[in-house]
Amino acid sequence: MQIHIVSIFPQIFDSFISTSLIAKAQEKKILSFNFVNPRDFCKDKHKQVDDTIYWGWAGMLLKAQPIVDAVESIIKKINKSSTKNNFKIIFPSPSKDIFTQQSAHKFCKVQNLIFVCWRYEGIDYRWEQYMKKKYKTKFQKISIWQFITLWWELPTMTMIEAITRLVPWVIKESESRQNESYSPSQNMQNLEHPHYTRPENVLWLKVPQILLSWHTKKIEAWKDKNTSKKIV
Repeated sequence: MQIHIVSIFPQIFDSFISTSLIAKAQEKKILSFNFVNPRDFCKDKHKQVDDTIYWGWAGMLLKAQPIVDAVESIIKKINKSSTKNNFKIIFPSPSKDIFTQQSAHKFCKVQNLIFVCWRYEGIDYRWEQYMKKKYKTKFQKISIWQFITLWWELPTMTMIEAITRLVPWVIKESESRQNESYSPSQNMQNLEHPHYTRPENVLWLKVPQILLSWHTKKIEAWKDKNTSKKIV
């Protein structure tokens, strides 16, 4: 899987992609990252990527053309590769569509994911109109929930974490991907049972005796009983 990120501050991702399982997945050639800065597509000498909003509204807005050109440059390279036409354009933004574990399962099957990060008050709406018209089935505007962040690189990182952990061999133990909270097989209505590690006693709290018994059927029954089957 290749992850393409359009951002005017790509350096924010330096630590994110160089640590933990994300870094190991890159070493194994399972994941790769490509960063594209819209400033590189600005035609003026100052590389101005933003401007004031019409009607005198507060704040600044990213220009449509540099964002469109940045995304198109990525798609052009994808279509010259062996993964031609296998991409999704993801626009993290306030939306009626909410990112869930089900979304992660869907996106993890796509070879090229293009994330478009924005700043300030957003992006000139014409970029979105262009994408919806030209890439109707490839473009998705999606939110991680009903709140606003200062910078949309953070929601992008959250989605990348959720998606890439489902890519085979990013997490070595396949059971960790199959038995988890918010499972599509449980209609997203399950919260996994409690987990414990050593020592057996912590403060006044003990590990449930059934988990020390090695009685497989009884342990499975305990796990099932302590798994929430309906999330209100």
